[in-house]
Amino acid sequence: MITQPFAVEVSVRGMNIKNLPKSIKGFFGKYWKKWTILVVLAMLIYIGFIFYQYVYKPIYQLREVSAQRFEIEKNIYEQIMDSYSKVEENINKTINKDYSDPFK
Repeated sequence: MITQPFAVEVSVRGMNIKNLPKSIKGFFGKYWKKWTILVVLAMLIYIGFIFYQYVYKPIYQLREVSAQRFEIEKNIYEQIMDSYSKVEENINKTINKDYSDPFK
């Protein structure tokens, strides 16, 4: 008579699964210094990448925008200024015009 209904031993490549948590603890316990150094190095590499992307590149590698000389052809400039002066004259005429009072 079986007292435990699922008391079946399973082994993977000769290793008992019941002892797996103990073997993992043993592995990390035995090599904890190497794993700690590996994790610290991984964090330093990640921090270095972030620093490179967001501090070093914007300050030292990306160029500033330089101002370029902007020239307009003289005849186009005169046409624009003439149309602007005509619009301004029309506005001044409208403002200065005396309208009769319709309520008198």
